[in-house]
Amino acid sequence: MDEETTRRIALNEVTYRKINEAIRGKPADGEITFVCECARLGCNRLIQLSRAAYEAVRRDPRRFVIVPGHEIAEAEDVVEQHDHYAVVEKRGEGAEIAERTATRRPLGE
Repeated sequence: MDEETTRRIALNEVTYRKINEAIRGKPADGEITFVCECARLGCNRLIQLSRAAYEAVRRDPRRFVIVPGHEIAEAEDVVEQHDHYAVVEKRGEGAEIAERTATRRPLGE
């Protein structure tokens, strides 16, 4: 995968991460609706998970929550697989971009 494609993929995922980090509120059923943080252009799939589950993903700025099957094998690894969502971790330049653009740090830092 060329450098420009790797950069575009990472920046697309970072954009969705920023949207999800802005979501506030306390859901009645314990789950919040987040947007898929994949790099697929035009993806508008939604994922429901608890705030705690999302925060667990956010502890590592290289990780993103996606709809299962939306991973891009050339740029990231699936590190968790759940019934209705998966967690991917960026590699190489994509990981560097994800870390540089992280808008917050894990709790406790």
